[in-house]
Amino acid sequence: MMDITTTGYSNQTNDTYEISGEKYVRYLNIIVFFEASMCVLIVIGNGFIITLIARRRLLGRSTNIFVFSIATADFLNGILSIPAHVLFLVLGGDLTVYLCKCHKFVMYLTKTVVPYTILFMTAEKTMRVLCPTREIVTVARCMFFTSLWWFFSAAFNIWSVVLYTKGTVSVSDTEAPTYQIPSCVLNSRFIDLHTAFLLTDVIIIFVIPTLAIFGLYCVLVRNNFTVLRERILTYFYVIKLFIALFVTFVLCQLPLEIFTFLDSRRKPFSLIYVLASHFATSLYFTRGVWNLVIYAYFKHYVCRKRQFSSIRANGAFRAGNMGAPSLRQRFRPRDR
Repeated sequence: MMDITTTGYSNQTNDTYEISGEKYVRYLNIIVFFEASMCVLIVIGNGFIITLIARRRLLGRSTNIFVFSIATADFLNGILSIPAHVLFLVLGGDLTVYLCKCHKFVMYLTKTVVPYTILFMTAEKTMRVLCPTREIVTVARCMFFTSLWWFFSAAFNIWSVVLYTKGTVSVSDTEAPTYQIPSCVLNSRFIDLHTAFLLTDVIIIFVIPTLAIFGLYCVLVRNNFTVLRERILTYFYVIKLFIALFVTFVLCQLPLEIFTFLDSRRKPFSLIYVLASHFATSLYFTRGVWNLVIYAYFKHYVCRKRQFSSIRANGAFRAGNMGAPSLRQRFRPRDR
């Protein structure tokens, strides 16, 4: 059983409060079990998608490139960020500072890659609808911009390695005096930079892509009542895909962004707030599982659509053969 102690940044232990510590550990075990289960599902599911796309060489289509990028981000969460977070919560010692930095960097990296991938996917399909005669965004350009998002995300979020470190947060509880629990916190050496970096992070990672994607949806809705309606219906199954990915992104990431910004402003924390912050992180990690459900539904939808198209084509072919005379019937001598 883990003990919750009043440990400061100098790693000095003063007191241990058994009542609140046991309560926190009880809830913490549930969070650890939940995240470990998600880790297995995310790694197996997204690893299968990445392997399937790579082995069948399906990167010749723009949609598969974007799905490959999002699946890679979720796979990195499952294989690096979630295990680092779980080990940080369970283990102790000096090595946990590296687990903290690994967890935060990979999480911020994927938090940036996924929304901008969805944004570019939406923009690419919108341009195909608005400019049907011109192929503005080719497959090569899709791969280039996807690689560019990954490079930008890695370079932009390098600040998380510097600002986050192993520390403690003060927790006030009615059953015990104020005590401290180990957590991955913002480094107090750079306290003047916390608000600036977190505000910039929220704007670039969440606000800008969300507003841009919503604006592209408004363009599609407005053109749905024009002559481009048939064109929109042609790509409607792909539009449903990135709408589902966008909704999942907003629902899973918005609570985490709120708690990330509040963590630098509120001290001390209540036990409910700390557990809610852990739950927001776990909710963010569920995005990889929901994306797997979306991919499965999308694949099932495409297979059914192809099956119905094949049935209709066979029916039309048979009807044409029954209605039109064959060559032998056309050139057969008339009965006298």
